[in-house]
Amino acid sequence: MRILFWAAFTLLLSACAAKPSVSEFQCKAGDWQTIGFRDGAAGAPSSRLLVHQDACGEFNIIPVREDYLAGWHEGLLNFCTAANGFDLGQRGASHNRVCSGELNQPFAGAYADGRQLYLARAQVDELQRRLHERHERLRWVKHEMTDAAAAQLNLELTPEERVHLLTRLHELAQEQGEIRSQIPSLESQLAAREMELERVQQLLAEVSYE
Repeated sequence: MRILFWAAFTLLLSACAAKPSVSEFQCKAGDWQTIGFRDGAAGAPSSRLLVHQDACGEFNIIPVREDYLAGWHEGLLNFCTAANGFDLGQRGASHNRVCSGELNQPFAGAYADGRQLYLARAQVDELQRRLHERHERLRWVKHEMTDAAAAQLNLELTPEERVHLLTRLHELAQEQGEIRSQIPSLESQLAAREMELERVQQLLAEVSYE
């Protein structure tokens, strides 16, 4: 019950802290074309207007849909560009598929190219991370084996303690062998992915997104 209480309390705090999509001043100012332009330029769907409608409902104000959509369509011209599509793609960002018609082709094509670059980089980064972890673990295992071997020289060890140390050394030696067998495969995969990344970079270097 206590866990449920705190979970509900946390959700309540989050709801209270949620910032409305538009302020009271913006609702009363009624510049819906500018608000629409801002949302369009940010790639928000036109249904964002419903969120603003809820926010302004507290002040008994209804957004002007026509003005909002006029600004939103104008804002899309800034969002649905090849340059922005490529930037979003290479950063691994998603989009709301708001670009349509003539705006979609340059945006979608550039986004796909950027996404290809992002994935190629991500694969290299992931393999580098895994290799680093394996080398760090190997370094730790070697250190533990040295400590365990040195501990065996203690003449005050009981038979049980010696058996434990021997067992531990055997386990560490096994792990060391497994890690050493994994590293060449990871290095080979990394080399292949680095070549692929270089190929993608060279290919995209010949393309201009403006």
